[in-house]
Parts: sequence; structure tokens; C-alpha cells
Amino acid sequence: MTTQALTRQDLRRALVWGFALAVLWVVVALIWPTSTFHLAPFLIAAAPPTLFALDENNRTDWTTIFRLAGGGIAFALAATLVVSALGAMQGPAFEVFSGPFVEAAVFAVVGTVAGVGFAWWRMR
Repeated sequence: MTTQALTRQDLRRALVWGFALAVLWVVVALIWPTSTFHLAPFLIAAAPPTLFALDENNRTDWTTIFRLAGGGIAFALAATLVVSALGAMQGPAFEVFSGPFVEAAVFAVVGTVAGVGFAWWRMR
């Protein structure tokens, strides 16, 4: 993103919420390491484009939405790596996945697609 784009309050707010959700997941996973928070990566990845699209004043180009989606999936995957590295991903995964790490990565991708899809629906 350009410096001009980062000064926009609505962009920063969407990215801050995505980052805050990622930090929240890491903290909660450290408190309850044997629990699996299946939807956390989905929510983290979907939050930035979704929150940006919910603002009535935002009718923007797709480049901005894709950049926000990239930020959301980066936050989700970074939080997944941190939670895994700290050993707080000890809970069960859905049977279709080989483990909790793969499940989190897939849900992050699905969350990104959902966030971009919602932004498309909202801005059409």
C-alpha cells in the first residue's frame, strides 16, 4: 500500500481489527491450548475486507479490497504460525484435515475468499 493509502482512517481501522483478532486468538490459544478455535483464522482473514466494505462511504477499486484481503490472510497465517510454534495448537481438528495447522490454513484461505466475496456483494 502506498503511504497515501495507509493514511486513510478506514483502511487503518480495518487492518487494526484484523490484527487485534489475530492477537486475541494467540492469547486465548495460550490460555486454553487443548481447545481448538476452528473459526478464528476464518474471522481474522475475513475481517479487513468485510469491515471495509461495511462502511457506507467506501466505494473503491478492487486493488484496495485485495490488499486488505492480503493483510487479513497474512495476519491469520502469522497467528497460526505463532500459535503452532508456541505449542498451543493441541486441540482436535476436523477429521477431513490432517491436523490443526492444516485446518487453520484452509480456514484462513476460505475466510479470505468470503471477505472478498462479501465486499463484492456489498459494492456491486
